Amino acid sequence: MIPEPIQNQLVGILAEHLTTEEIDKLGRRLENRFNAHLLSGEPFGLTLRKETAARTAVSHFHAKGMLDRLIVLLLHTDTDPSIVGRNVPIPDLAPLLQRLGSIGLKYDPNQGALIRIAHDEEKDLWGYLKEGEPYHFSFLSIDIAENSRLQNTYPKPDIEIVYTNLFQMISQTVKSFKGKVWTWAGDGGLAAFYLDDKVNDSVRCAIHILLNLINLNLSSQKNKLQEPIVLRIGAHDGLTHYKENKGTILSEAINYVAHLEKKGTQGGHIAISESIYKALLDRQRGIFHSAGEFEGMETYTVNMTFDWLKKF
Repeated sequence: MIPEPIQNQLVGILAEHLTTEEIDKLGRRLENRFNAHLLSGEPFGLTLRKETAARTAVSHFHAKGMLDRLIVLLLHTDTDPSIVGRNVPIPDLAPLLQRLGSIGLKYDPNQGALIRIAHDEEKDLWGYLKEGEPYHFSFLSIDIAENSRLQNTYPKPDIEIVYTNLFQMISQTVKSFKGKVWTWAGDGGLAAFYLDDKVNDSVRCAIHILLNLINLNLSSQKNKLQEPIVLRIGAHDGLTHYKENKGTILSEAINYVAHLEKKGTQGGHIAISESIYKALLDRQRGIFHSAGEFEGMETYTVNMTFDWLKKF
């Protein structure tokens, strides 16, 4: 059963993007004789408002257990004109699918259906992102400072322990801020944030990663090295074409954040682009100071290094 708030959201989407006639055409893809006017009980001779047609369609197919199929049809109206007679891009479906993810449903493109998320699988708050479509993401590029020196200085088992613990901490922290680790190469990687407050979430996540790193470094079980692990984190946002294979995703935003982290960020610091800085809440913006221009864009940084942590 799909909860009433999500049904109401679907009614709003149908009424905003489709005409009454198109809602009928959509319904007839599921039921040959679907007629919103007839089902609504409104008298014939009067024009049926599309809001009434939308609510009638949602109520009817929900009662028949077919509302998930109606949503799947809507996912394809932008590329399949045969569904309602024209191509209808519906950007409002992204937040709808996010809400479905929060109740344990996700769209599976292989099956072409909404499916129940397995008990051992995380609920996907992001919803369904279409292959090759552009979306606005906020990114964190994260890397271990002086990785090569650490690898050459310490035994491999000790390195593996601390790097594994580090990745677990980072992935859990990213998840707590509704983000996802897209790629990880042992000593660093890329995290993406997509939901509404993505920019503030990504920066708060970066701050928490460096704060959580303190506890990791102070634990002789999690870090067996004779020195603390130091991270560099860069943050930038922008449009990126989504792909299921995250390792093949390329964009100007990803290139920039990777360059900013590697060439424009000191160890123990978070560096952010101008677009990130301008989108932050005042209280977050206040901890950053200007770091000058980097590759044509103003940047800002905050030092998260604690002097007492430089030595064990």
